[in-house]
This record gives sequence, structure tokens and C-alpha cells, in this order.
Amino acid sequence: MIIDFRVQPPYKSFLGIHFFRPRPAVEDPVTGNPFAVGRITPPSFEQQSIELFVQEMDEAGIDLAVITGQRTGPTGRSASNDDIAELVQRYPGRFVGFGGIDPREPGAVDEVRRCIETLGCRGIAMLPGWSSPPLHDDDETIYPIYETCRDLGVPVVITSSHYIGPDMTYSLPIHIQKVAFDLPELTLIIGHASWPWTLQICAVAMRCPNVYLMPEFYMYIPNMPGAEDYVKAANSYLAYRMLYSSCYPSRSLGQALVEFKALPLKPEAQKNLLSRNGARLLGLSEG
Repeated sequence: MIIDFRVQPPYKSFLGIHFFRPRPAVEDPVTGNPFAVGRITPPSFEQQSIELFVQEMDEAGIDLAVITGQRTGPTGRSASNDDIAELVQRYPGRFVGFGGIDPREPGAVDEVRRCIETLGCRGIAMLPGWSSPPLHDDDETIYPIYETCRDLGVPVVITSSHYIGPDMTYSLPIHIQKVAFDLPELTLIIGHASWPWTLQICAVAMRCPNVYLMPEFYMYIPNMPGAEDYVKAANSYLAYRMLYSSCYPSRSLGQALVEFKALPLKPEAQKNLLSRNGARLLGLSEG
């Protein structure tokens, strides 16, 4: 079994988020998107087709994908949690949903409960640095959400990197560590793994057994600075607390998997990241 632990598929409201904006045929090498270097754009993106997306899952050998919701303040960055639940029902056994929550939104705790108890989501996803105004990950505003997820026994994906928030202080791992210390029974999955603070977030995960890292393309895009820290951690003490994801549509399903498999990971570590760790978090058999 291969589990892709974060995708945002080309389906209904997801097509309105900024990741699906048209891409220039040729990127300006000075000011263009740095993640466009060497990127292959898949047909599912070009045609905005969920059918092609599922076909690309099959072609890549991906058995299960986790749809991480996105709900944030600025226009063009939010998708419907109902669409996630609908897609999970439309393709039984192929998707798991994590509801998107904006901590600034009135009724955020109620939406957490609705996602888990009514929509059948298996976790919650947040980008506090993209709230309006932005929040650090340990802001007291977010704690009722963290506590509710702890009480419900579901993990939280926090996306943390230099792009999430107005400056790099919003991705400092110290904010993650405080939450992990305060709520040791809550599982925290750190999307983008706090890049570029690679060594520091690996230290947080070493200290906090409730912290999982999901570096995504910051681990496997060729020549990415800091990627070696994630690889070393995956080959040693974090072998059981790291996850693989394509972060589609930032990277295509197939290209991401090929680049990931090219990393100098021990066979057991690769198996853990691609399958075992995700299956354990989701309460699934490895298959």
C-alpha cells in the first residue's frame, strides 16, 4: 500500500484555491515560482479533472490519498469541507478526508466537530499563518481547536514553512514545540516540516513523540537545501514519525513519487514513510 498523505484534488471548490491558478508557459528565471523548476504538469491539472486525477493515482500505484482541507482568511484560499466528504463517498476506499479549519472563523470548534462527527473526516488541517490576521501556531486563539481534536482523538495537520505567514517567524519550530508540550496526547503532523528550519524541527520531533514530520517537496525536489536533514532523520530516530505526500498540485503524483524513491533512504524507512506510518495514524491495515 502507498499512502499519499496530502493532496488537494481538482474537484469543485478546490479549483478556486490559488494552487490551481493558470501557470505561465515559461517561468521568469528571476522572479518565477521556484517550485516550477523541473516540474511536470499532469493532465489532471491541465484539464481540471478528478477522473484523470484518480487515473494518475492508479498509474503511480497510490492506493490511498488524504485530502487535506484548506480554510483560511484571504479570498481564493478556501475549499469546502462538504466537497471533501462528497469525494470520499464518490470513490470508496481511495480517499480519506481531513477537514480544513480557519482558527479565526466564528464557530471554528463547531466546524471541527461537524467535520469529524458528521462528515466523517479523520483529522483536521490548518494554516494559522494564513488566517487574517495571521496567527502563530501556538496562539491561544487556536487552543480550543487543538483541545477539541485531542478530545476527539484525531490528528491535526499544521502547515508550517517560510511561505505560510507574513514572515519566517511564523514557521519557527518553537511554536510547534509549545503546543506539543502543552498537549502531549494530541498528534501533530507538520506539513512542509517547518522548512527552512529543518534541523530545528527535527530536534522538536526528537523531543516530542507526538510530532510527525511531512516535509513533502522540501525533502525530495532535487538539490533542495536542508533536505538531507529530513533524510537523516527518516533513516534513524524519526523512521516511525515521518510521512510521504506529493502535496499535489504543487507536484504531480507520479513525479513526486519518483523523486521521493530516488532519495537515499533505507528500504525500511522508505516503506515506513510510504505506508506503515500513515496506515498506523489512520487506523488501517498496511495491506
